[in-house]
Amino acid sequence: MATRSEDQSTAELREQLKALSNRYAIEILQVLSPETGEIVPTRGWDQIVEGLLELEGVKKPRRMRKGEKTAQQVLYERKRQSLMSGGTIYETMNKLVRAKFVVSTGEKGKRQRGFMITHRGRLALATVGQMGGPIGRGTKVEEAARILLRHKNFVRLLPAQEKFIREVEDLDENLVIQMPPGSGKTFLAMIAVLMKLRRGVRCLYLSPYTSLSRQVVEEYGPLFEELGYSVVRHDGANPASDVTLEGGDLIVVMYESFLAATLQRKKWTENVGLTVVDELTELGSVQPVMEAQNIGTDRSTKLDSIMAIMKERSQIITLSSRFGETDTVSGWLGARVFRPDVRLTPDEFTVMKKGDAFSICSSDGTLKSTIERDDVLDAVIDHLGEYKNKSILIVVGSRLRAQGIARRLAHSHPRNTSEELVKQIVGNGEHLPLSDMLEKTLRSGTAFHHSGLDSAVRERLENAIKNRYVRTVVATTGITSGISFPFDCVIILLDRRLYYLSTRARYLQVAGRIGEYHLRRHGGRVYLVFEEPSRRFSSLEVLEETLLHRPLEPLIPGAIFPSLAVGILVRHALKRRAVKRDQIKKTFLSHVRSTLRGTVDRDYADSMDSFCDSVLNWLLEEDVFEENEKGLKMTKDSKDAVVAGLDIIDFLRVRTVSNKATDSELVDLLLDLRLPQVIRPLTLMPSIAEMKILNLEPPDEWYLKMVPDRRNVKKTVLQRWMNEEAVGEIVRVASETAHGISLDEGDLVALLGVCSATAESVSDYFLAKRERKLALRMRLLSRQLRFGVKRDLAETDLLELLLIPGEQTPSNRLSRKDARTLFKRGYKSISDIVRKDLGATKKGFARDRFAKNSGLDPSHALEVYKAAMRHIRAAFEE
Repeated sequence: MATRSEDQSTAELREQLKALSNRYAIEILQVLSPETGEIVPTRGWDQIVEGLLELEGVKKPRRMRKGEKTAQQVLYERKRQSLMSGGTIYETMNKLVRAKFVVSTGEKGKRQRGFMITHRGRLALATVGQMGGPIGRGTKVEEAARILLRHKNFVRLLPAQEKFIREVEDLDENLVIQMPPGSGKTFLAMIAVLMKLRRGVRCLYLSPYTSLSRQVVEEYGPLFEELGYSVVRHDGANPASDVTLEGGDLIVVMYESFLAATLQRKKWTENVGLTVVDELTELGSVQPVMEAQNIGTDRSTKLDSIMAIMKERSQIITLSSRFGETDTVSGWLGARVFRPDVRLTPDEFTVMKKGDAFSICSSDGTLKSTIERDDVLDAVIDHLGEYKNKSILIVVGSRLRAQGIARRLAHSHPRNTSEELVKQIVGNGEHLPLSDMLEKTLRSGTAFHHSGLDSAVRERLENAIKNRYVRTVVATTGITSGISFPFDCVIILLDRRLYYLSTRARYLQVAGRIGEYHLRRHGGRVYLVFEEPSRRFSSLEVLEETLLHRPLEPLIPGAIFPSLAVGILVRHALKRRAVKRDQIKKTFLSHVRSTLRGTVDRDYADSMDSFCDSVLNWLLEEDVFEENEKGLKMTKDSKDAVVAGLDIIDFLRVRTVSNKATDSELVDLLLDLRLPQVIRPLTLMPSIAEMKILNLEPPDEWYLKMVPDRRNVKKTVLQRWMNEEAVGEIVRVASETAHGISLDEGDLVALLGVCSATAESVSDYFLAKRERKLALRMRLLSRQLRFGVKRDLAETDLLELLLIPGEQTPSNRLSRKDARTLFKRGYKSISDIVRKDLGATKKGFARDRFAKNSGLDPSHALEVYKAAMRHIRAAFEE
């Protein structure tokens, strides 16, 4: 048996070497191989031939406008035809496919056939003598890295990754990893995750953004699932049940979702051996002074509490770019710091208008240009050069400006793009106004990006940007959160509305969108455009000092707020019959001192003694706690609320609801609760007790005047949505009454998602109280809010049908109009779509009968039928 195996291996190796010895074999692999860190492309024959000619130094000449060919074009066409007509490259490609260096798609012999290099092919290309890859086999770290490399189809590491694998022999200690954006931090974290999973240790990946969660699951989920480990994503866009979460080996979850679950002592938050915290810089507060209208919105405070809890129960690995006073954080965590010495940085330029021209100067003062143009973007694009070959990100301070600049660039600097790509990004679900606007700019190769876009559209757009299909993007700072893109240039237009860019750390976050993978190979530029003096930057010199030269600021979390304090106190009392007041107070103060804020600010920690007394007295007054000779214990009503997922502050409002409440009053109830209040436009109204505990004045007068109007906008939006009105009309009416705050489909989806989830939690609370009628009404209201339909459709599952696999968003799922049409035709469920037209005695196929009977456009009906089949099959397999 061993001899046969050896003979087989020898024959396979001989076949591989023979394939590589063919003419054009190595050149074909070079054309198919991407740069390090880039997506492995699928290329057709035309692209391959053009690539082979380019390797020979023959570049494709530009076409003349009038159609006549130049001498260069004639020569190029001859060489191209000569290469394609001989048959050699086709024979060589077939041998590369047989040797498994290349995989093919499409029918053999067809012009549309595509080819993609395999991991084996890339290793062969990298070096014939080192087919085993770039790292050794000695340590468990190296072994895990090899598995991940094979999965990612990479043949080499970046220098920082090589340094990590060379220096780190085990991963059992707390670790602070500081590396620039796009330099492969997540890959290093996944080495640790894989090592833990192989030892039977459950892992947690904490993410601040849904886009980051999605990226982690998409890139590493298939590998872990293939190895037998379950990966569960849990956030607002992809909520998972407690049962699913309890069975997860790797849980990818948002900060806020995990904090709520751990304060409720959910079972799935226990027995975690490794916690990866992505974007640790979120630990720095962006609210230097707490104001009444912002109580409870500081994310840094929430992350601080999460880490204080988890560092006592789990190993912690943090991922981030650099920040000031790292030793303070590493000392707090008892962690080792990994921070590579060598960093790649883009070339930095400042831009300012002087007279009729624009002055563009390098940050070190060595290069200076003056360009006469009417518009600053034209001047910067001229300075950059080779616009057609560059990918550009323009960062601005408002959504409307992003949209306006994208429209202008679509006319002044168009790029070629395919109609198929445009349709794929926009989707074919619900008609969405911003998506329609995006569709128009995309046709000229330009996109705008901000959180007002539908989340699924944003996801598909981001994928197109990563693949370099879309190469001119105008965005607000939301695109700078967590994900790196292959941009050659970032242009930052510093106007008065770009409030985010106030520190050097945040500037580096924006500049870091040129990922290190791309920066290492192609270089990059950042242009800081000083448009006008502002409160933050009174002059160009102040801007340069703040963003380019000032030392990085340390991370200082915000102060604890009453609702979080309540959550910590409730966590300690939730599963106990009674606890002494001194004991619960001691536990709370111990938690505060174990936070980073409590560690670096002793005065703050000491002030929490009286703060805790105030919170406990408030909870006793509100009958959240009751006191007897044995101590404090939670009332049954408040315990039911916490188990149902309600914040205690929300519970104080919900418990007063009457059984006779109208539908309108139930909507009012939802809008009185905390999460719906913090969704754009902000309508947060803190309780008198909260302001008293924090010694804060009421919100500013201008804000108090705005809240009723904004709240009315939210209510109108919810009611029109449930009345099945078109999204475009809802957004139009909302924008007209929102007093200067745009409300787009992305905001609408966020508001609906939060209100739907909150209604479900309220329903669970009423069910625990055995108020079944109210519970059922809230459950139905939750579905109405989720799908935007009247009661009859809310009771069906038609709106759960996804036409495009992915998240449950309007652009992905069956439109409400189509669902109503199907409902009227007797299709009351997804099952009906598949089964209603079945029948052995009927002529033709069931899908064709459905297309005829459904009332939908026939071609679209077939897509709906196909999606229904996919849904039924997935449900059956599950």
